[in-house]
Amino acid sequence: MQAVPFNLQNLYAHESNSAEPVLFIISPGSDPSAELQEFAEQEIGRQGFHEIAMGGGTNETAIETIKQAAIKGEWVCLKNLHLVTPWLSILEKEFKMLTPEKNFRLWLTSEPHVKFPSILLQSSQKITYETPPGVRNNLQRTFQYVTPSTNENCDQTKMQILFMLSWFHSLIQERRKFIPQGWVKYYEFSYGDLKAGEMILSGLLKETQGRTPSW
Repeated sequence: MQAVPFNLQNLYAHESNSAEPVLFIISPGSDPSAELQEFAEQEIGRQGFHEIAMGGGTNETAIETIKQAAIKGEWVCLKNLHLVTPWLSILEKEFKMLTPEKNFRLWLTSEPHVKFPSILLQSSQKITYETPPGVRNNLQRTFQYVTPSTNENCDQTKMQILFMLSWFHSLIQERRKFIPQGWVKYYEFSYGDLKAGEMILSGLLKETQGRTPSW
């Protein structure tokens, strides 16, 4: 049996709703916010996505932002809830009092924490966000991130290059298991690195359009 690659589009459209927070349980160094922000820009636009990093006295701002977003059908992402566990019972009570518009979504991220409120945990859609085990599973997930949508024109050369980028990224992420052997320091090689590589390769393709790249 093979695990189905994580897909935000499927999660949003078929597995989540406005009355249930989506909680990403993250491992140290992993962060879904960049991927979530890009997806939000496609679905509801940049102005409709609000991201707040918790732990710096932003509790009241977070509650007010959620209330306004629930009325307008916008999205809110609260990051690092493990830093504000005493406040989470208030968040849970305030969320229960909302009557949100159907497109509203509340996204939460937190590292595992023994004091995380069980009520909020049980009432949330829980997603474990970490690198898939094995090169094959990682490659399946990575390649779907960079594969152009069906309405985009993409020649064979670009698809081959994107596949090689995905393969390289997957190998590097798998290689992290052997740190510190052969590495100066730990580095995440996250979604942001993948998108940076895609942008660089796309730029090189435009420069070499009409001729075979020498690289």
